[in-house]
Amino acid sequence: MIKPYLADKYYYYWVAPGGRAPIVEWEVVLSHDVDGPALRRALQTAMRVHTNFRSHAVIVGGRPHHELLGAGDVPLFADDGSTRRMGTADTLGYLFYVAWQGRRVALRYFHSVADGRGGLAFMGTLLRCYAIELGLCDGELPAPDSFGTQPTFERILERMEGVPPLGKFDPKQHEVFSMPVERYPRTGTVQRMLEIDVPLAPLLCLSKRSDSSVVPTLQALIGRALHRTFDVGNKTIVAYTSIDTRRVFGLESGGNAATHFSVPYVARLDRYELSKRAMVLRGALDLQTLPENIATEIAHNMADVADGEATPYSVEAITASIEESVIQNSNAIYTYAISYPGMVSLPAEVEPFVDEVRTSVSAYTLPFSIEACEYRGTIRMVFTQNFADDGPVRAIYEQILREVPGTAFVDKGVRNYDELRLEELCHQ
Repeated sequence: MIKPYLADKYYYYWVAPGGRAPIVEWEVVLSHDVDGPALRRALQTAMRVHTNFRSHAVIVGGRPHHELLGAGDVPLFADDGSTRRMGTADTLGYLFYVAWQGRRVALRYFHSVADGRGGLAFMGTLLRCYAIELGLCDGELPAPDSFGTQPTFERILERMEGVPPLGKFDPKQHEVFSMPVERYPRTGTVQRMLEIDVPLAPLLCLSKRSDSSVVPTLQALIGRALHRTFDVGNKTIVAYTSIDTRRVFGLESGGNAATHFSVPYVARLDRYELSKRAMVLRGALDLQTLPENIATEIAHNMADVADGEATPYSVEAITASIEESVIQNSNAIYTYAISYPGMVSLPAEVEPFVDEVRTSVSAYTLPFSIEACEYRGTIRMVFTQNFADDGPVRAIYEQILREVPGTAFVDKGVRNYDELRLEELCHQ
């Protein structure tokens, strides 16, 4: 049965012009080489459990809809480095796929399917089913369709109807710094990937001494590095910062429940020592993440979707016509993006067999996007950037290293990200 999308999923079609779709990835490195047939069986089970990962996009009357596919043949492929188009024969019609090579397993999906936490839940189920298939652990398999989604955004807006924002920062009212970098051609999906691994214990000590926490401390270090790298002047560095609304509003969802807020690093802040910068940014974070402000941001996003819905043109025509303006508008109000879902929690049964975890998301509208996660005492920050120069990220690494000994830098090279092209989806 073909149904309209919920608002939390619908949003990503309107903000993903052309092939520049937001693609999320979770990668794990196992302690042993992957058993392909066992992983295939495990994926088939996981797909039965997580309903949203069986989603197939259909354009009906120029608008995105979806239907649930079965869990027969599954989108599992040996990773050969190829670029795949989500929702086409490349992924067997699904909006995700799993790739494996050696000890590595990667889950890649279009953001409409799930946010970072939703994707991690699916990866946890997949790994648990895989361990059971191999006889590495005992336990019952999860019940079919036991992980679903909720209309998260709609419930938040209903709960917060009529509640005004409180001290919400509006980047449109400020002169925002945009990194002057030479970007890759917009005709492709090439991204450079760089990684900074930060030991958690000393970073936490640093944050506590500043009466701060991990994210604002990192943002204080990033802001200082950008000031040392570029002629920022009196402009404001603004971080597009993701937030999981599950913990703010007490909701559960295996799909999307994330939105964003803005954290400003004003020019005068760079005069102060790290402890004061981190403390001020922690105050800004606390203010911007008040439920009133988060609900206001969601309402703005949903209003943008409603404007698109009200036009007589197809979603393909709309996104193609606004592609340039979307990029320009994003850079006018944000400098970079950062998401930190916190500590990675995997099923206890699979922890002994997992050596590494990392997550990333494609960055196209902004110069770089940071996806960070904590696993086994390390915060791994993966930078995906749409320009070749590694200078800005190296400057951030050096700034963190001065404060947190043991921080490491890894150049992950260049890759082409997967795509979702609206015109290639099934049309009815």
